[in-house]
Amino acid sequence: MKKLAGIFLLTVYMTSFAELHNLARVPVLLSHFKEHRQQDPELSFWAFIKLHYFDPLVVDDDYQRDRQLPFRDTDCGHVATISYCDRTPAVILPGPPAEPLPEFPLFNEQNKPQFPAFDIFQPPRFS
Repeated sequence: MKKLAGIFLLTVYMTSFAELHNLARVPVLLSHFKEHRQQDPELSFWAFIKLHYFDPLVVDDDYQRDRQLPFRDTDCGHVATISYCDRTPAVILPGPPAEPLPEFPLFNEQNKPQFPAFDIFQPPRFS
């Protein structure tokens, strides 16, 4: 059951990018390739795809047939809108120079604490 659900969800996901009626026109693509192949037997499938999809549009005698090819035109257009707010970058201005903090010496010149409370707080010692 998980495999069937996975195949279904994958199919729905893959077909969400394309219009389904274009998939039904794939046989038209193959038959049109055969028509071109009858005119030029050395035409490869890649050259056919390049001619009809990547080269500039040419209006010739088989133009109506070219318009029937799948994924050639967008018949049903869907637009997804995204809101984007362009924020101006923050400008960091240099502030006034930092004033030195007043120093409060906790030790006198002989490196002894000036406050008797420091006798309680001592680093741990190894014995």
